[in-house]
This record gives sequence, C-alpha cells and structure tokens, in this order.
Amino acid sequence: MTANAAHTQIHAPVEINQNNIAPEAIVVEEIAVRTNGRPRSEKSMQAILDTTNKMLLMTAVRDISIESVAKKAGVGKTTIYRWWPNKVALVLDAISGPMNSLPAPVSGGKPKDLLEKQLERFARICRGRGGKVIAEVYAESQGNADTQALFFEKFMVQHEEILASILEQGKTSGDFRATLNTALTVDMIYGAFFYQLMSNPNPLDQNFANEIILEALRICK
Repeated sequence: MTANAAHTQIHAPVEINQNNIAPEAIVVEEIAVRTNGRPRSEKSMQAILDTTNKMLLMTAVRDISIESVAKKAGVGKTTIYRWWPNKVALVLDAISGPMNSLPAPVSGGKPKDLLEKQLERFARICRGRGGKVIAEVYAESQGNADTQALFFEKFMVQHEEILASILEQGKTSGDFRATLNTALTVDMIYGAFFYQLMSNPNPLDQNFANEIILEALRICK
C-alpha cells in the first residue's frame, strides 16, 4: 500500500529593515546566525523527535498527542505539523530514524544467508519496547485508511521489498524452489511477527526469531 505524504519545509520570510540599522550590521548578524551551530529548523526537528522517543519509553502511543509533544519539546504545534501530518507519522519517524531514511538491503552471502540477516534485523526492531510501540502504532492506525497506508509506507513497504528481492534471487539461483509464491511468503513471514506482537503479552525474544528463521527456510526450499 502507498500513501502520498509530502514533508515541506517552510522558511520564514525575510523582514524589511525598518529600524534604521546599518545594512552591514544586519549582514554580520545574519552570518553569525547561519554559522552558529545547526539551523533552527534542524534543532527543532531533532528536539521533537527526541521528546517523542522519551515519551514513548513511559507512555502508550494512544496517550501521546501532538499538543503534549509540542509542550515538552518547547515548540508550537504548527512546527510539528510542518513536517508530520499526524501523530502516527511522527512516532514512526521517531522510532525508525530520520525522515525518508530507508533500511539498506542486506548483502553478502547466498540467498539463504541474506534471508537470515533480514529476518534477524527485523526481529531486533520488534524486540522489547520497540516492538510494543510498533504494535501500538499499528493498532492506532486501524480504522483510518490514510493512517494505515502511512504505516505501511513508512515502516513495512521497504522491508517487504527487501525480503521479496531476496526470495526472487533465491528462486533465480536455485536455492529456493521456483514455484514459491513470493508475495504470499512475504505476508506469511511478516504476518507471524505481527501476530506475535499483537496477541502475545510477552515480548518477542530470540527464541521466536530463531524459530521463524528456520520455518521461513523450510517454506522456501
């Protein structure tokens, strides 16, 4: 599923010099502002992401609001909405890294090795508090088609494409059976992760990760 979500950075307009200040003084001040650390917009964005991550340690996603994040981060709500259309988008960026950053495809080894690496990486993401946050975000997105599409676009699509590419490589090389249904296999594997996150009160652990990797390899043979 895809969602068209655009993040547009809005720059403040340049004010006209109406205070009889010497032009050279304005230039010096402007240069100082530009060179003194990171741009204000970048600092504000990082403060928002850091605040969101801290809140997620102690607060359920359903209890977090744009208003509460803005207050704790010391910014206005409009500043948050400048970069994120809603709470789900903000939380997804907070837990997954900078906006528009994509997980790099795993590399090195045969398709079997790549499959193990990708599933181990996904298992690490789903462990501990991170897994609970993902489950809470997924639950939060239900009932809203746009928000659900955003969840899949920002979190799942990249992982699905990476896994599908590995399966196709294996089918081409002969490591996996040629009759393997790639799309269905991707859904079955990641679906097992989500079922575990949504239905089991215990955190996803290494034993589960090991078992799902073994079962995935059996399916692909």
